[in-house]
Amino acid sequence: MNAKNNAHNGVASRAGAKILVILLLLLTAVVSVMPASSSEAVDDGSVIDKEAALEQRAREVNEGELQLLDKPPEAAAHNHQNRLMITEQSLSDGWVTMYQCHSDLDKVSASQIVYNQDRIRNIKVLSSHNIGSARVEGHTVQMTDIEAESKICISADKRALSYEKGRYYLKLGPFMRRFLDGYYPMHVQVEVCYPVFLQLLSTSPVEALQHTRGKTSYADIDIWVVGKLDIELVFSSKLPEDY
Repeated sequence: MNAKNNAHNGVASRAGAKILVILLLLLTAVVSVMPASSSEAVDDGSVIDKEAALEQRAREVNEGELQLLDKPPEAAAHNHQNRLMITEQSLSDGWVTMYQCHSDLDKVSASQIVYNQDRIRNIKVLSSHNIGSARVEGHTVQMTDIEAESKICISADKRALSYEKGRYYLKLGPFMRRFLDGYYPMHVQVEVCYPVFLQLLSTSPVEALQHTRGKTSYADIDIWVVGKLDIELVFSSKLPEDY
């Protein structure tokens, strides 16, 4: 009788132990799952925050409306330098000589510089730095493998000068740094060289600094912008007795 009781008690004890082990395993499984669920929820929250930030940035992207910046942006931005030379021949045919350099371009696998097809000719790539390849294709310059601290310099003839009612109009642009549908900060520097017998009457959208050296006068514009920038300089010819 005691043996049977002992056997019965042993079976009961082993069954109870198994049940306890199962309960412990289940409890361990629940504890293990809880941090994972919590962690997943945190990750989802981070994703939502990032998506909200991206949506906010998308809403703030400039869609082309010109903005003049009071100071340079914190991050490095595309620098666009231009030198244009107006000659006596330019006054007859409207073509000016252009030297142009782009530096700190966006680091992308491919990009292009696009000119107005009807107002550009004789495009030449003079030099490039930290750019895999650069070639002239029609009215564009195609670039690949652009790295940090990149620079490319180009020369061309640009038909930008027109004459109307005693005034010469030099129209440049639009200057813009565009990615997909957005426009981003850009540093534009323009130097216009012209004969001293021309008088600069006005510039827009900002006033140019002027100086003369020898038989050549200069107008300098230095501006930070976001959006599409069009520049116009208006000249008149001085009377013979004035020069």
